[in-house]
Amino acid sequence: MPTMRLLIVAFVLATAFVLGQTVLVVNGTSPYQAYVEGATLKIDGGTVALPRAINSWIYNGSYTVFGVYYSNPECVLGQYPNQPKFYVTCTKGADFTVVAVKDPKARVICRAGREAIKPAASTAQVEIYQARGLNIECESGYTATASAPTQLVGLLAGLTASTATVLLALGLWLVRLKK
Repeated sequence: MPTMRLLIVAFVLATAFVLGQTVLVVNGTSPYQAYVEGATLKIDGGTVALPRAINSWIYNGSYTVFGVYYSNPECVLGQYPNQPKFYVTCTKGADFTVVAVKDPKARVICRAGREAIKPAASTAQVEIYQARGLNIECESGYTATASAPTQLVGLLAGLTASTATVLLALGLWLVRLKK
C-alpha cells in the first residue's frame, strides 16, 4: 500500500509540474492558441524563444496576456482592474522582460520610467520588451483603425505555478484520505 501512495504522490507532482509550465491563450479578432512550454512560446505551429523564465502571467479578460519577468524579488507587481495594463515598481534597479501575447490588431506600449521602450522582438502576435531600471509599465489597446471585437474570448487554460501548487496540496490531501 505505501508503494501505491508514492505512485499517487509522484503522479500528482509530475502533473502539477507539467501543467504549471503551460499557458493557453485563445484570443480576440483573429483567434489563435499559444502555449508556453519551458522557454518556448508556441503559436499555431510556430515558436518564439523566451529570453527568460516568466515570474507571472497577467490576464484580466482582455485581448493581451502579459508574461512578466523581473530580477529583483522585492519588486511589486500591480494591475489595473478591467484593463490590459500593469506596472512593476522596485526599490533597487532590476532587469525587466515583458512578453506580450496579443491579438494581431492590438498595440502594446511599454515604458521604463518616462521613456517608451521599443520591442526587442516583434511579430503580429508577440512582442518582447526588455529594460533595466526602477519601474516598468505596459498597456495594450486597439489602434484607431481597428475595431474591437464585440465578444473577446481569452482563457488561461493551463495552470499557473500557484494553481499547480493547489493541485499538489489537493492530491496530498486525497492520499491522506485513502488511509
